[in-house]
Order: sequence, then C-alpha cells, then structure tokens
Amino acid sequence: MVTRVPFIDERIHSHELVPELKRNCVLEQIIETNSVQHPSGKILRLSSAISVAEANALYRILRKCQPETCIEVGMAYGVSTLTILTALKDNGRGRLISVDPYPGWQSGMEVALANVERAGLSHLHMHIREPSFRGLPKLLTDGLSIEFAYIDGWHSFDHVFIDFFFCDQMLKEGGIIGFDDTGWRSVFRVIQFVRTHRKYNELDVGLPVSYRSRNRFFSLVKRLSGRCGQNRYFQKLSHWQPPFNFYAHF
Repeated sequence: MVTRVPFIDERIHSHELVPELKRNCVLEQIIETNSVQHPSGKILRLSSAISVAEANALYRILRKCQPETCIEVGMAYGVSTLTILTALKDNGRGRLISVDPYPGWQSGMEVALANVERAGLSHLHMHIREPSFRGLPKLLTDGLSIEFAYIDGWHSFDHVFIDFFFCDQMLKEGGIIGFDDTGWRSVFRVIQFVRTHRKYNELDVGLPVSYRSRNRFFSLVKRLSGRCGQNRYFQKLSHWQPPFNFYAHF
C-alpha cells in the first residue's frame, strides 16, 4: 500500500472542468467537443489528452504551489499545456517551458501552439522543439531551476527515466514533479526508482486511485503491485542522491 501525503483536500471526481478552467474558452471548447481545431480550420478528434479530473487536479496543484518556472515534457494537443498556463495566469506569476519535438505528427504541434496563442497565453510559454534528452540537458547547463515538472513525453522506460533524471536535477527542494500514464509498466518502473533512489513524498492530490485494466485479472495484478493509473505527483524533500555504489531493487 502506497502512503500519500495530503496535499489537495477536496476529492476530484468531476467530469467537468472546474469553473476557473472554464474561463479558458479554448480549453473548455476542446473538452466539450472532444476535438481540436487545426490552424487550417480542419477539425481533429482529441486522440491524446489528460482526463478532465486530471486537468482539474493539475490546476489545483499549481494554484497551491505557486511555481515560478515549470517544465512540461510532451504537449500532444495542448490540454495539459493550457491547464498549466491558465493556472500560471491566475497565479499572476510563472512561466512554462514545454519540450516536445513532435516527431511524425506535425499537426499536433501546430494545434497545441495555435491553441496557446488563441487563449492569449503565449507570453507565458516557451516551446523547445527538441527531444527531451537534448533539450533538458541544455536547460540544466544553462543553470535553470524549476519548482514544477510534468512528464508526459515518450513512454519507454529509458526516455521517462532520462526525463525524470534531468528534471530532478533542476527541481528545487519542495518542488513537485508529476507523471502521466502511470499505469504503464515503463512509467511505473521509473516511479519505483523515484521511491527507492531519491527523497520524495508522494502527494494525495484528490484523484481517486484507479487500477482499471482490460480484465479483472490484470486489474488484480496492478492492484497487488501498486501500479495505479491516475496522474501521480511527488514532492522533493532534499537534493540527496545515493552513494556511487548504491543500488536498491526497484
């Protein structure tokens, strides 16, 4: 059983955006129509996005922790991007750096960036069109420090691990890092590394724990292993890193 430190008091089960996010007309339209508009005018089905409940939780987290600098790995069609930027706007402070090369689906990048512009939030946003294993080290080398990171890029273990490693290097003590698609075995394995090789507390952000799978057997396997599928968030306790010869099973 995973112990989570309370962070958001309210339980977030809603299938509707919280009122504050509804004020972002672009985001509200995307959620209501389950579609996005390409700059050419073509309507595309919303095939990749965080859930409404996860967007609500993400917004609440950012409103509470009031970050100055955020990093997002992976933009897809921009739902999480718009959520983060809306929270920063409502905070009256902060900026978001999104790292995503958009290999093989140029239309996705065009839609996401166009939505940011349509929502009037471009002044809070910077997009780095590079793979995260190139973009993140450059930011670290430049001396960037961050208070919040959200990882939702390429989902193989090596990429998720690299994303966490570099975000962790930049994340200040007390900062928060979130993971999407945590039910994936690759992402879950990285979370196990976080719990065994770094000093983080997992936060209870109000999302119901979900072990949903294709059938009851796989749901049971996920429950027994603790591989729940909702967005999961961790708060950094210290910059501690293990000795050079340390290893713990994860």
